[in-house]
Amino acid sequence: MIYQLNKYPADRYNVLVPVTTLQAESNLQKITVSEVQLDTRQSYDNKGPSKDIYFERSSNAYAITKVGGMKLAAAANISIISTTPGRTEGCQRCIEMARATGKPAVCGTCPHTYDVAVTVTIRVPEPSGGFRVMSATKEIDCVLTSQSMTDAQYKRFLPHRTAMAESKAFMRAIRAALGLAGTYNLDDLKKPFIVARIVPNLDAPEIKNAVASSYLQSMGLLFEMPDAKPQIAAPAQPEQVVQPFPDEDGMTPPPQEFSPEPQEPEPQQWQPTSPPATVQPRQIAPAAQPQPAPLVCADCGQIIQDTPMRNGGTFKAASIAEYSSKAYGRVLCIECQHRANRR
Repeated sequence: MIYQLNKYPADRYNVLVPVTTLQAESNLQKITVSEVQLDTRQSYDNKGPSKDIYFERSSNAYAITKVGGMKLAAAANISIISTTPGRTEGCQRCIEMARATGKPAVCGTCPHTYDVAVTVTIRVPEPSGGFRVMSATKEIDCVLTSQSMTDAQYKRFLPHRTAMAESKAFMRAIRAALGLAGTYNLDDLKKPFIVARIVPNLDAPEIKNAVASSYLQSMGLLFEMPDAKPQIAAPAQPEQVVQPFPDEDGMTPPPQEFSPEPQEPEPQQWQPTSPPATVQPRQIAPAAQPQPAPLVCADCGQIIQDTPMRNGGTFKAASIAEYSSKAYGRVLCIECQHRANRR
């Protein structure tokens, strides 16, 4: 399958693919093209309703925020592998100096105590169908930042410096992966961004069967207890038949059938002229077992029932309640679990 990207002219679209032609290697893959439109309702003082872009006064242009970057990353099937805090350049210099001189530096009195550095690692799909791993690091020098802020602004900035470094490191990685520019003018941001990627072809029978098998297996692990073993019923005891001895007249009475219960029947006398009657053991009614309380959903108030699975199994009500208690902190039915996932 060959897909031409020439139908997206540069004056109307922002094409984030470095080639003009994409080709799937086999029928197990197909090419999808996503069109992402960012919200450009932003003013020069950043008081607009948009969360996708912001105005950068230093460059007198607009830049894409992390929210907008996440939209582009989702369209390109880019996933975050890890977000790791690291050492800043100032801390690394102190460590190297301490190793060279053998005298550790006193930490806490340095003006760069509040500096932070964060590294974000992402996984980017390749046009060939594979993946490549990319990392980007952002360090915030609080000494330089404080020089451009008032004391009140700097106090508000300090608690959020790590989150800001993580967002900027993520945007660095996204810009390198998709070929995004650092800043745009507003007219360019109003144009849709075109992202093309190669995904598994779910119409192929091999891919369809593999996805269905994986889905059913994951659903079984989700609602069935993995350590639950089927109970094996004890084998039934055969009825015992006792052959009596002949009486004084030489007549042999018919055999008696006794219940397997460990109860002794009352003694009886045999009549030589008529067969004896069979003595029935006394029946003892079993003790009433307490019925377990029904499981009720904490959101809708409905009683949780056993639910059949597509593969022929059954979602036990106890398993559903136990899973929802661990995952959501309360007992939920399957419908309310689906609603909670969509929130």
